[in-house]
Amino acid sequence: AGDRWLGVNLCASHARRNWPPERQAALIRHAIEAHGLRVVLLGGRSETERQFADSIGALVPHPLLDLVGKDTLKQLMALLGRLTVLLSPDSGPMHIASAVGCPVIGLHAASNPRRSGAYNSQAWAVDRYDDAARKYRQRPASELPWGSKIEEPGVMDLIEVDEVIAMLDRFMARTAPSETSST
Repeated sequence: AGDRWLGVNLCASHARRNWPPERQAALIRHAIEAHGLRVVLLGGRSETERQFADSIGALVPHPLLDLVGKDTLKQLMALLGRLTVLLSPDSGPMHIASAVGCPVIGLHAASNPRRSGAYNSQAWAVDRYDDAARKYRQRPASELPWGSKIEEPGVMDLIEVDEVIAMLDRFMARTAPSETSST
């Protein structure tokens, strides 16, 4: 039985789509402690991504594989194909993961997961887009023009750690290896 890995794509190209690092750290601690997942941090070479990785590393008292700013696009594609699941805001790596068959727990408040989510993982999207529309646009998401982004300060704070933990737990329960043996 091989190791099971959670990839965490720390940031999107638009800062207001990023989920706070403290919340990512809480989810990562749960993934390790409740599910025995190994965790790899993924991201580009920006200062923001480095700061996110360093913050998370300081908040998680478990070993993490930190590949932030260290891999190439080709290496990222190969790695995504081997993960058990990827946690990601709306970003390029989310879509690459979907393309290579990696399930994605997408984090959506700034963008509509039905339009810009991981197409193979709609069931795993944590969707607070309608809440964001109501809070920041004063109307339901269904009344916004198709493709509207809600990139407001704090929009991703609408996504609570507990709901992402619940989604990870549901995903892991559905994909758990069988505990029974025929011997």
